[in-house]
Amino acid sequence: MLKIENNVLTIVRKDTAEFDFTINGYTFAAGDRLIFTVAEELDSEVAAITKTVTTFDGNKATFELTSDDTNLEPGTYYYDIQLNGADGSIDTVSGPGKFKVVGGVTW
Repeated sequence: MLKIENNVLTIVRKDTAEFDFTINGYTFAAGDRLIFTVAEELDSEVAAITKTVTTFDGNKATFELTSDDTNLEPGTYYYDIQLNGADGSIDTVSGPGKFKVVGGVTW
């Protein structure tokens, strides 16, 4: 289960999930890279999760989270999404936002 609300992503520890991401008015081009990063702190240089998408369906990117990705201690982390454009541009296009990992009952 992945819940997305008000720039907060909430997931149950060890769950799998996927989510689509678009940028209003932008169509991804060959050579673009979209990077989703989760870290414990905003200024952390160590990522808890990094997922990169390089193939797109028009203006849509799909990020897939595995149970290994979400096997984090319950708590609040932070995420952002960065676009490394084929033209050499680098832009944070979403976030920073909160990424909450909650405990589950069934393992």
